[in-house]
Amino acid sequence: MASPSASATKKESESNEQYQPSLKNIGVKPQTGTGANIVLLGPPGSGKGTQSTRLSEHYNICQLSTGDLLRQAAQDQSSPEGKRIRQTMEAGGLVDDKIVMSLIDNNISKPECSNGFLFDGFPRTINQGEQLERLLDSRQKRLDAVLEYEIPDDLLKRRILGRLIHKPSGRTYHEEFNPPKTSMKDDVTGETLERRSDDTTETLNARLNTYHKQTTPLINFYQQRNIHQSIDATQKVNDVYKQSRDIIDNLRKQPSYKPLEVDKEQGTVRQMETSIDRNDFDETLIIKTKPINNQIDVDTSSLGKNFLFVYNSVTAVLRDHGII
Repeated sequence: MASPSASATKKESESNEQYQPSLKNIGVKPQTGTGANIVLLGPPGSGKGTQSTRLSEHYNICQLSTGDLLRQAAQDQSSPEGKRIRQTMEAGGLVDDKIVMSLIDNNISKPECSNGFLFDGFPRTINQGEQLERLLDSRQKRLDAVLEYEIPDDLLKRRILGRLIHKPSGRTYHEEFNPPKTSMKDDVTGETLERRSDDTTETLNARLNTYHKQTTPLINFYQQRNIHQSIDATQKVNDVYKQSRDIIDNLRKQPSYKPLEVDKEQGTVRQMETSIDRNDFDETLIIKTKPINNQIDVDTSSLGKNFLFVYNSVTAVLRDHGII
């Protein structure tokens, strides 16, 4: 979807703006590079885990994995919710989205998440994306960036199916990319290496099919909100990390959009624009929201060129005035 541009007049735009209270708990200070709310998407083996650890450390934010949250909750013997989660997981079922959102709500309230958060592999469906959006709206927060790590399925299969592990030490190898000195033997002890129990062609194919089926509509969901970018995950780890940081730093400065209604006859879409301004007095942030009307069908090639021209022009002026 093309980047939206407001069509209302300045007067109408100002009258429609809704100013929200300063958000001291976000703690985003653009000049330091810390603080962000991030979602990482990507198939199993795309490198999300590696990047999520580095990004959460860089932005000083908490790293949240729904799998870890569910496992922790299931260990609570005294909680009815923990019991339901434990029973569902033991039966091989999917935990209800309401329970998952309750766990997320509780965790992003913790002090370690006051500066922001990073979700690794969540949300997985449109329904979860909508529930997360409502939760953040209720807290006067927003997602800053959704990064999708792209990698061809055939390369992904080579990465995963070739993994080897020495269980006693945790040392890992790969048949193709990091082979042991002696086939199927640990370099240090000479003991036999093993494959992970779920590293099978059948299991991987099922996981990939599920991922593509669920994620394709979810990507469109976030593209409409102007917070999605894809990254080539076949690059070196450091290159993916640098590109991830650059994209996050850019996207969190941009307004996000929420589609409200579409008028096909008029060729317009009604959207809610959310932007973040910094209060220079106390370095807190102010969220602004306003409804705008945009065209549905836009020549994206010409729009991209126009946007780049305007972006570079504005950036040059701000830089000349010492603002950036």
